Amino acid sequence: MDYSRYSIQELQESLSSIDKEAYTDRYQKLLAEFESRKEEVEQHQEDEEEKFYVTVNSRLNILAWLQLITCLGFIHAGVTKLHDQFTFFNLAIFLGTTALNGMAGYLLLKRIKQGLHLSFFNQIAQLLAFNLGFIYYSYSGLGHLMVVIQNGISFKASILSPSFQFLWGSDLGLGVGLDLVALFFIYLLNTCRYDGQIWKS
Repeated sequence: MDYSRYSIQELQESLSSIDKEAYTDRYQKLLAEFESRKEEVEQHQEDEEEKFYVTVNSRLNILAWLQLITCLGFIHAGVTKLHDQFTFFNLAIFLGTTALNGMAGYLLLKRIKQGLHLSFFNQIAQLLAFNLGFIYYSYSGLGHLMVVIQNGISFKASILSPSFQFLWGSDLGLGVGLDLVALFFIYLLNTCRYDGQIWKS
């Protein structure tokens, strides 16, 4: 087996999959090839880390700016709603959603770990909408794509319409919805959480 023609990635894949007890000679040849190409291996690792770093930073920037824009969207929506119907409950919702998105976006942009935690919370809060017959809850940022189970299965979508609704009463119906956009953002945040060189204390 001539490992000198293998790329570094192919060598790594071979080393991770080889049965070193059954193929002792091949395993030793692999180790020798790694040792002889030590500088190339180190450069490959640096390149891979740089690619990952750039990817993670791009994802975090997108999520940070989306939340900051959502903050502005809630300011606009809140001012409109408070002008039409002022209640202290509406004011609290307006201030809460605006502050949450603003702080989460700003801290995430600055790579402060608290911004990651707030962003997780923000997306988890948007993940489910539910209607229990006496309580209705729905929260979304700039947009959502929701799978809804209510008298069957349906899809609901919106864009550029941040909203928070919390209603109580009777005969509100029964149903539950899962926001696929929030689920995707939670996945993206999870892929970024463990890279220590990105986050400031």
